[in-house]
Amino acid sequence: MKRIGTVFFALVFCAVAVAAGAAGDAAKGGALAKGCACHKSKGDLDGVDAATLTAKMQAFKDGKGENKAMVAIMQKQSPENIADLAAYYASLPKK
Repeated sequence: MKRIGTVFFALVFCAVAVAAGAAGDAAKGGALAKGCACHKSKGDLDGVDAATLTAKMQAFKDGKGENKAMVAIMQKQSPENIADLAAYYASLPKK
């Protein structure tokens, strides 16, 4: 029984560590987003949930989506950059 508790604690600890690492840095994302002229002027990503944005950016990175420009841009981004961009746009007030 003691071993099960130890394994459970270790799994919970790992899950929390992964979740903390997955949360992006909005300040870094803001610096990265300076080149995003389209989305900056439209404000279409402002206030969108970070998980939704991350999924969309990852889909582009995987080559999925109609917008070939976004596919090319996202394929150059690291997972950390994607998390940072998602955190930045999610932190903005919805327009």
